[in-house]
Amino acid sequence: MTSYESTTHVLPAVISADQPLTEELLAAVSAIAVRAEDAPPDKPHTVVLYVTGTRSGQQFSWPGPVDIGVVGKWEAALRRLEQAPAPIIAVVDGDAYGPAAELLLVADYRILRSGSVFGFAATALGVWPSMALHRLVAQYGAGPARALAVQGRTLSAAEAHAQGLVDAVIDHDARSETTTVQAGLRLFESTAGTEIAIRRRLLLDATTTRFEDALGAHLAAADRSLRRLRAAS
Repeated sequence: MTSYESTTHVLPAVISADQPLTEELLAAVSAIAVRAEDAPPDKPHTVVLYVTGTRSGQQFSWPGPVDIGVVGKWEAALRRLEQAPAPIIAVVDGDAYGPAAELLLVADYRILRSGSVFGFAATALGVWPSMALHRLVAQYGAGPARALAVQGRTLSAAEAHAQGLVDAVIDHDARSETTTVQAGLRLFESTAGTEIAIRRRLLLDATTTRFEDALGAHLAAADRSLRRLRAAS
């Protein structure tokens, strides 16, 4: 991780999102959310997530052999991070597939590397029905969501940038990453953490269905998928 010159205190976290859902992944997301919640209010803080994505052709089954209770904990951890009183910058090293894509969608400033792709995880039954679908529609409308969620397509980093899903595409060198993260930090230097958390909530709640109302339906769909996958194995 890099040190940055900024009036904002950086809260860095490395999250390995290149594997099925584990307690370690849950703990990593929850831990950075707690750090943001507990950060002293006398100086602005920004969370910087360094997310390990998948390598080309190395997609895995998501969420893996877990029950719906663990899926609910994962969604709760993402929601807690999303409600944290601090801006969130996310840099994905590799493809933003599955959990990496879900983490990217809770961030306020999103960075992908050139040559990578953005896409939702899929099982034998189709695209995984995560709350990332709710976030995508809430933030960008049904157009991008249809290609990703219904048709199972992925977007190249350039396409994701053109559609506004990510804020920057960087080269594969440390200087490019440092410069781009620094630009993101400057965006939030005068931002109060609590205020940005409120704005995130307003953004999501601007759709006709509130997040809390949608959560039950998404978890029910996830539970059905898990039951059918277990029955087929």
